[in-house]
Amino acid sequence: MASPSRPFEHTLVVGGTGMLREASIGLAMRSTRLTSVARTRASLGRLNDALPEGAVTHHCLRLDWTAPEDFIEGIVRHVASDPPELTVAWIHDGPLGLHLADALDRTMADRRHPGTRHTFLHLVGSATENPETMADELLGGIPDLRSTVYRQVVLGAKGAGRARRWLTAAEISRGVLAAVDSGETRVTVGSVEGL
Repeated sequence: MASPSRPFEHTLVVGGTGMLREASIGLAMRSTRLTSVARTRASLGRLNDALPEGAVTHHCLRLDWTAPEDFIEGIVRHVASDPPELTVAWIHDGPLGLHLADALDRTMADRRHPGTRHTFLHLVGSATENPETMADELLGGIPDLRSTVYRQVVLGAKGAGRARRWLTAAEISRGVLAAVDSGETRVTVGSVEGL
């Protein structure tokens, strides 16, 4: 059972070994078990080495989101007997994030006790279009979720005009942890104005 200091029995983080590494470490400290999904063993190993020894049971899954069927199947197989309460997913293919939310929801709806909820926190960012527009489009495509609360973190920029810059890894991680705590349906980190 989760404790106040560790509110999550199991947290699943997809794409959390690079810019989200600080958020993954923060989530590990709030979880009894952490499952990290990334494309390379090296990035998973660096995250594992950064976690305080004995702080969390850490499972590493090396899966490549560019092979969508294997990616989703590998995650679902891993969580089938130990479903997460929280999933944080940064996948550079927004619709694939929705497919993952749906696959996790179907798996958990069959295995959970009634009334238990899963939160799927989907990170949305884009260098080619306004990420808020992209987030709105994803909201329109959400499948019918039974056991899952779908939420978004929209990644913007800092500053304005010529002084505008992309968010740093630390700013993104802080924003994700704040979004986990907020419970809001959508949290925007930085500004999307003018993107």
